[in-house]
Amino acid sequence: MHTKFTVFAVLLLVLAAVTLVPTLDFPSSEDVSTLIGPRLWPLSLLLLLIVLSATLLVTTRMSQAKERASDAEAKASMEKAPATEPGQQADAGQDSATDSATDNVTDSTTEAADVALAPGFLAANRHWWLMGTTVAYTLLMPAIGFLLATVIFTLACTLLLGARHWAALLATVVIAVALIQGVFSTLLGIPLP
Repeated sequence: MHTKFTVFAVLLLVLAAVTLVPTLDFPSSEDVSTLIGPRLWPLSLLLLLIVLSATLLVTTRMSQAKERASDAEAKASMEKAPATEPGQQADAGQDSATDSATDNVTDSTTEAADVALAPGFLAANRHWWLMGTTVAYTLLMPAIGFLLATVIFTLACTLLLGARHWAALLATVVIAVALIQGVFSTLLGIPLP
């Protein structure tokens, strides 16, 4: 699991670094006659992406180091445990059978909870689906227009994130479209495709 998070964080850092170079070429507010230049929004998002990706990478590595330390500690404590006597071995066998049955019940309960929280391939790889949806949104916007692409994108992302109630879906789509349209067209004066 740590490997997936590490790869994801590194890929995000590489993506941010690659897109940072052309973003710095965008005109600033001094170059155009608006209060906020075209560079501010993408640059802000890229810096936020870099900070959050680096945080994910560091926390993943720290969690991995803690797991390794606890595994090493558990191994060391197992090696220091005294050997059992022949009479105690039978009791230990019964205890281990009971523990094994309890572990099986706990494991099946945990697996059921995991399936309930993440039912299938889509949920297990949600972060990749969200990134793919964002790329598709970027490619579709010039072809079908801002409004329709944003409605489809917001609906897809809301479904991927687990919303199933029609009122929540509708409210999310309407608010997202209104906010994006309001910020870019009204506040920034940037025409949308």
